[in-house]
Amino acid sequence: MSSHDYNRYRVSVSGGELSVGVWEPVAYGPGRVPTVCVIHGITSNHLFFAGLVSALPGVRIIGPDLRGRADSRLLGPPFGMRAHAEDVLTAINAFAEPGPVTLVGHSMGGFVAMTLAGLGAGAEPGAEVADRFRGPVLIDGGLPLPVPDTEGEDDAEAPDDLNDRDLDTDDLIAAVLGPAADRLSMSFGSVEEYLAFFAAHPAFVDGLDTVAAESFVYDLAAKDDHSFQPSTSIEAMQADAADMYTGDAYQSSLAQVMGSRRRQSEVTFLVAERDLVASEPGLYPPDLVDSYRQRWEAMDVVDVPGTNHFDIVLSEAGIDACAEAVMVRLGVADDGALN
Repeated sequence: MSSHDYNRYRVSVSGGELSVGVWEPVAYGPGRVPTVCVIHGITSNHLFFAGLVSALPGVRIIGPDLRGRADSRLLGPPFGMRAHAEDVLTAINAFAEPGPVTLVGHSMGGFVAMTLAGLGAGAEPGAEVADRFRGPVLIDGGLPLPVPDTEGEDDAEAPDDLNDRDLDTDDLIAAVLGPAADRLSMSFGSVEEYLAFFAAHPAFVDGLDTVAAESFVYDLAAKDDHSFQPSTSIEAMQADAADMYTGDAYQSSLAQVMGSRRRQSEVTFLVAERDLVASEPGLYPPDLVDSYRQRWEAMDVVDVPGTNHFDIVLSEAGIDACAEAVMVRLGVADDGALN
């Protein structure tokens, strides 16, 4: 028997409707149902978390499709971390009971989660908004990324101030996302052709499991000529890629959350060993991760060996690590209600 009942809904946000998947637990203890909001990456969708959902029995999972993606693909600008955070907040308010919600973000979703976590960080002590969120649990994302090497020089550090850098959005996308960005301009003659594309991807050399395959199929949008294309808006990807580096809302929230030792201690950062094409080092090189350990000593950093940027939320080892991190946050937030 499944651990959750799944349904998909639409909620009104600026410019239209946001699609939201909700997994309700089929069994849970007395009192408030612990709730998690999962936030996907820049070219992904909420179904990418289905494996993690199965590892969280008794927990409500809210998973929006961010604007410009999947079933929310018709939602246009504004894009950027603040716009996504406000959309996610609308989804949380629609489906979560009053009380704390644990934020979980993978890849760009970590930046959205951090932005949302910081929106209430400056509230007056005791204000409900200040304690609305727990975490975030950041899965190979959500902390400042290294500036990509676009001129042949090795630069693995994430500088505190990017205002003096001449960052070209196209260079950022090519260096960080690579084939993931190229895929958005491609057409596919069938669903099977699209799945074959991923089966040949170096990040999925062990094959596509059911969760990955269903997420990729859900991602496809039909065209008038009966072919298919990935649903993510190129405009959304370009705007969001730049905003992850230079967005004021994200930077302000990062400072708010990490500037408080209590809030910092609630952040868990899970790091994949390999990057988007399963090469080493990962998206966050070891030297950079070590610098974050020293800079934010109260933050929990979890290395997840043997995983790449994608299968950290798909493989058994990755799901186990992510689920454990989430359960720890839920235990703190709900006073041991899951024990």
